[in-house]
Amino acid sequence: MKDISEFKQKFPQAFRLSWQAVDELVWKVAAEMKAGDYQPDVLIAVARGGMVPVRILADYLQEKYLCSFQMGHWDAEAQLHDEPMLVFPLPEINLKGKRVLVVDDVSDEGRTMVEVRDYLAACGADEVRTFVLVSKVDSRFMADYCPKIMDEWRWVLFPWSKHEDLLAFTEKVLQLTGGATIEEIIRILEGTMAVDIAISEIEKVLYDMQLAGEISEEAGKIWKLA
Repeated sequence: MKDISEFKQKFPQAFRLSWQAVDELVWKVAAEMKAGDYQPDVLIAVARGGMVPVRILADYLQEKYLCSFQMGHWDAEAQLHDEPMLVFPLPEINLKGKRVLVVDDVSDEGRTMVEVRDYLAACGADEVRTFVLVSKVDSRFMADYCPKIMDEWRWVLFPWSKHEDLLAFTEKVLQLTGGATIEEIIRILEGTMAVDIAISEIEKVLYDMQLAGEISEEAGKIWKLA
């Protein structure tokens, strides 16, 4: 059995947000907007992270229409860039004279939201306000609405992207160990990231990795990278 201390510096400590917690955070912002008599003309999501929060917000604000565009550090060919870039632009929409509220799930360093705000202003929006569900402690961007500001840096496991995150972390476990059982994978991730991980979550991860031909199961129910 591997000593957890070997992996402490290999994985970030994490923070999990449940669906209920997300709903409560979005409601907190919706209530703040109602109290301040702010009603945006257009709700816009930054894909992909802002798509779920903006839909919940639209429900609470009783807004029927929203749209999205994609901006981030990954381009359409899955290449990583240092600076945020526009991946897919807004559809044809007239923002001239409109009050726009743009929504994303997290602000890490804040560069993406700065580019987002500038992009929408260039599209003709009269006013652009920003709503970020979670802001990291070292973010250089302060959103107009942010219901949760973390007091220390942690990886945020959102319910809509946990599978993607756990895929990457599981692959790293298998790289570092040379092979591990599902119980060992969970023990390492829980011990290093300080979050609870359900066995069903890793079962789904291993299923997808095996389906893609990335791993194989060997004797003793040990999973190894192909």
